[in-house]
Amino acid sequence: MMNSGTKELEEVMDRLRMDHDVLPFLTQLHPARTMHLLPLPTEMRAIIERSRDYQSPAPGTGPVWLQIDSDDDAAEMVIYRSLSGELHVVVPIKEN
Repeated sequence: MMNSGTKELEEVMDRLRMDHDVLPFLTQLHPARTMHLLPLPTEMRAIIERSRDYQSPAPGTGPVWLQIDSDDDAAEMVIYRSLSGELHVVVPIKEN
């Protein structure tokens, strides 16, 4: 049985999968069907929050696409702040 937090995350991912064939994670695009929302690791959150352009999304608002540039590369990801306030990131999960 799903709790309300799990249901919320599944609904967000269902919308993303319906609207997009591929989604970004770091430097690659992945099939949307292989992507899932997981809690944003503390280290990743610290990097994102140091960006001068970052504005923390309001809880429950749509997913946010982020691009982080360095001198010679760029990383892109999709994050979502759940109604509980926890930040999640869309990551690829290998299918069996």
